[in-house]
Amino acid sequence: MANRIIATSVLEELLARLPHLRLQLYFKTSLTALSHAMEDQVLASEDAPIIIACFQRERFYRQEAHRYQRIATKSHHVYVLAAPETEFTSCSGDYETVAFDPGDTLSQEWHLTVLGKNYSTCLVCREVQRSPTHRLDVLPPMDAARRFEGIWTFDRQVAATTAEILLNRIREYRPELKEKLREGLV
Repeated sequence: MANRIIATSVLEELLARLPHLRLQLYFKTSLTALSHAMEDQVLASEDAPIIIACFQRERFYRQEAHRYQRIATKSHHVYVLAAPETEFTSCSGDYETVAFDPGDTLSQEWHLTVLGKNYSTCLVCREVQRSPTHRLDVLPPMDAARRFEGIWTFDRQVAATTAEILLNRIREYRPELKEKLREGLV
């Protein structure tokens, strides 16, 4: 597991670089559907894009691991990030996995970036936290009703900027991938 914690969210960094972007509100169910559609496009294409997926927790990644096994047959540049809970570690296999500290801002974010020659898109979101005055005796919202704010776009410039931000984060966690990460952005 990575020892460092990055306190700036990917969404904040993206908005600082591209301040013209406007946030939208999404529910988890919408993000799941959008992510699956983006992944399906990768699977249906002959393109070999960079794919970067950030899961808040290992358990969310485990629900999608079979999809990423298939996606890895399409590209040598597949990166999956998650906060470990049991067995998730940083390693190289069919695709790169990147474990980050649960205290990192990535644990509150949902990202999927696809940067290819023919198809580019990204989903960059952070979870909207409940009010600090939220009563503790009230049950938390259902998982599907969790809310996120962020950006979903097919704009290649936004996808490329997001990929650069995420690849820089990956380099922080996995410096041994420096050359592979550089080759992915060429």
